[in-house]
Amino acid sequence: MLSQRGGCATITSVHVLLVAGSEPDARALADAWRAAAPRCVVEPLVLVTPGAGASGAPTHPAGVFVPTTALGLSSVSPPAVPPEVARLRERAAAADLVVVHTAVLDAGALHDGTVAEAARAAEPHAVPVVVLAGRDESTRREWSAAGVSGVHEVGDEPLEALPRVARTWAPAWARDATPGPRDRPMV
Repeated sequence: MLSQRGGCATITSVHVLLVAGSEPDARALADAWRAAAPRCVVEPLVLVTPGAGASGAPTHPAGVFVPTTALGLSSVSPPAVPPEVARLRERAAAADLVVVHTAVLDAGALHDGTVAEAARAAEPHAVPVVVLAGRDESTRREWSAAGVSGVHEVGDEPLEALPRVARTWAPAWARDATPGPRDRPMV
């Protein structure tokens, strides 16, 4: 968020969009982030992609590309965007950072699933995407190519690792709960 003081714009908070596969996970992770960086505005968002398994990767096989117009058939319009994905796109546009929690980060999760949807939603707005992975089975090259800025392997207890991740991605002033020079009115 920006505030205007004396003709100068200053950042007063960092907006973090925290995406998880269930409501309890999203709320708990958002609360832990707020505790580690109290001056961040943390918005939890639940996103369960259709056909995704526990890891967030698809459980169905990938589709087959058929060039319908080359076969003389009429083209088919793409399917409608699910409302959850539309909300993710809208919220990612307003965020400064998108954080996604997934059980396993592998090549499948980077191409189809919650992580992939978050990266696609953040990309047009140049918003960094950070993944909290229970287990990371991907390479830096793979996740960088997928639009992910950082990966933190958090094991089975993401709430224990979250303060370290928040300290890494939130600016120092956002981690400080005491009012600073940015909070004092200009005279």
